[in-house]
Amino acid sequence: MLTCIESVIDAPTLEAVREQVIESASFSPGHHTAAGRAREVKHNLQGIATDSTIKGVTRLLEKALLAHPVFRAAARPRKLARMLISRYEEGMGYGSHIDAPAIDGVRTDVSFTLFLSAPDEYEGGELVIESGAGEDAIKLPAGALVCYPSSFLHRVDPVRQGTRLVAVGWLQSEVRSVEQRSLLFAMDTALARLREAPDDRRALDELANVRANLQRMWME
Repeated sequence: MLTCIESVIDAPTLEAVREQVIESASFSPGHHTAAGRAREVKHNLQGIATDSTIKGVTRLLEKALLAHPVFRAAARPRKLARMLISRYEEGMGYGSHIDAPAIDGVRTDVSFTLFLSAPDEYEGGELVIESGAGEDAIKLPAGALVCYPSSFLHRVDPVRQGTRLVAVGWLQSEVRSVEQRSLLFAMDTALARLREAPDDRRALDELANVRANLQRMWME
């Protein structure tokens, strides 16, 4: 399940975060935080986690994410593993890789990228996520987020011009199964729409689809 969520952080928070990150000189080569093959294909800059500015920014973003209802419904976070601030300058990218199965002792079920740069501030730099349905190239507005299963192969295409700023993170979900999380998210979304408009035909169809998929899952 790949979910894009708009305006995860509000404009004043986004502006404050960008200002602090841009002014911070506390960045080091990104491969220092990677392991295995990922270390070989990771070419970016990473905010130093122990730096007070970077630490303050990640704590602020974590708090905003955990308070966001759509993010909570999509990811069902049990425990955040880590959040990093990544910067990509011209020529930098991150080759195809799969995230580690555990980070800081936390099982990684869901990965997410929160975009801090606007799409017109850099060329290239798309997050490309591979699944059974093919490839999705994602480049969202500043303040928007995409979350996806940590088991998906993904990459960041090289930045051709400008600077790409993002916050990336991983979490253990309360619901380990991707399919079950997807069904619960679809149900929550449909129910929320029905509370606003009880005759919403599309929401009713979505609930019928969830019911059919649950039946398909449980039938012998």
